[in-house]
Amino acid sequence: MDRKRAQLVIGGIIILGGIAGLIVYSFNQSLVYDHSVSEFLSDASLRRANCRIYGKVKPDSVVRAVDRIGVSFAVTDGTQSVPVQYGKEVPDTFKENGDVVVEGKLDPEGVFRAHNLLAKCPSKYESEGYANGPPEGRSASGS
Repeated sequence: MDRKRAQLVIGGIIILGGIAGLIVYSFNQSLVYDHSVSEFLSDASLRRANCRIYGKVKPDSVVRAVDRIGVSFAVTDGTQSVPVQYGKEVPDTFKENGDVVVEGKLDPEGVFRAHNLLAKCPSKYESEGYANGPPEGRSASGS
């Protein structure tokens, strides 16, 4: 009976080790770090992987799709820029010269194909006198 118990314990350890290994592997694959445009362009390994870029929407670069949803624009850090194409609904806070974070991958043509777009707009709250956002229970529109 002791031999069967030892086999059961060893089998359990192997199974739990395999599950733990899969969890760690999955977690590492889903990590995405934010990089500036310059960091992204200077590191060749970032250009081959899924990553997140932050910067500002370059003025006069926004082209909205006429026959479908989506937008193309350039994201810049003030010195360098990357062309971005996003094929989903654009957030209301998306605007030229606004802060933006895009997540995706650079294609062979040099266009960053974003599958996620976050548009930041802190001035939306500052204009109403809320430095840290609207008070609880009140929206920025005043309702």
